[in-house]
Amino acid sequence: MSQPAQLPRRFALHRRYDLSGVSGTGIIAYGTQYPTGRTTLAWCCSDVQSVGIYDDIDDVERIHGHGGLTEIRWIDPPQVPEPSLGAYPAGLTVLAGRARCATAAQHSA
Repeated sequence: MSQPAQLPRRFALHRRYDLSGVSGTGIIAYGTQYPTGRTTLAWCCSDVQSVGIYDDIDDVERIHGHGGLTEIRWIDPPQVPEPSLGAYPAGLTVLAGRARCATAAQHSA
């Protein structure tokens, strides 16, 4: 089975000052940004630990950034796309300009 074209990228949400008094300061959540832009955020600092799903990293910053008091700190460096060889690697399907991993049925075809 082939590997995905791009792996998700991890980050931590670091809060310098807590306006609400709920989440505290320091690292308050961890997140993952997927190649599609979709982003998850898992809270790790309060009595209620939840996971949220956002359309993109900008939404996370806009909602939880508190005007710059909270910042996104990337754990993984940005991925550099491999140079194109004129064809896509096996196991990769491109639909509407977005790369998608092949399904099991596509692997056996």
